[in-house]
Amino acid sequence: KILGFKSDSADIRNTIALNMFRAWYVPLYYYGIIHGDPHLGNYSVRKDLSINLLDFGCVRVFPPAFIGGVINLYRALQNDDQNLAVHAFETWGFKNLTKDQIETLLIWARFLYDPLLDDQRRVIGKTDQGVYGRETARKVHRRLREVGGVSVPREFVFMDRAALGLGSVFIHLQAEVNWHQIFEDLIGDFDEKEIGKRQKTVLGQFDLI
Repeated sequence: KILGFKSDSADIRNTIALNMFRAWYVPLYYYGIIHGDPHLGNYSVRKDLSINLLDFGCVRVFPPAFIGGVINLYRALQNDDQNLAVHAFETWGFKNLTKDQIETLLIWARFLYDPLLDDQRRVIGKTDQGVYGRETARKVHRRLREVGGVSVPREFVFMDRAALGLGSVFIHLQAEVNWHQIFEDLIGDFDEKEIGKRQKTVLGQFDLI
């Protein structure tokens, strides 16, 4: 089991974390497809420290524009560009957001994107009672109720679940990685039209169109 590697060297723990990151996010940013259930029973570590993904009953295919929205929100937080952030939220399917709702969603966005924005080697963050992001999620949910609630798009739920599930594993491994550089390398040549072509090709190979 992956948590059995907690006592291994930093190099081994960091390698496993990097391989897990790529196993989930290369398909997302290259094909717009994500394995949406990263719990401990759905992956294993091979002898060469690469990752086996198991149980493909929870897979989501995203429109290329949705992936563009993920990157737009990252850039919006980088450049403190609220208009671009709102555009990203709307691309994801959030509708008729008020100023208070936007500010509350940005609390959650800053939490999720913080390791990707910080250009240094670091752990992802910390856990509260073993669950990454629990206290921040409670704070955001409480504030959203106070400002009238918000209808959450299904696609957002899959992204959120993957980020928190993987983050919890990275924290347990105490992996120290420059997540910013890895993410920048991953999205450096992102193009919505190209991801659309690749997605259509790979789905067509398995009669999923």
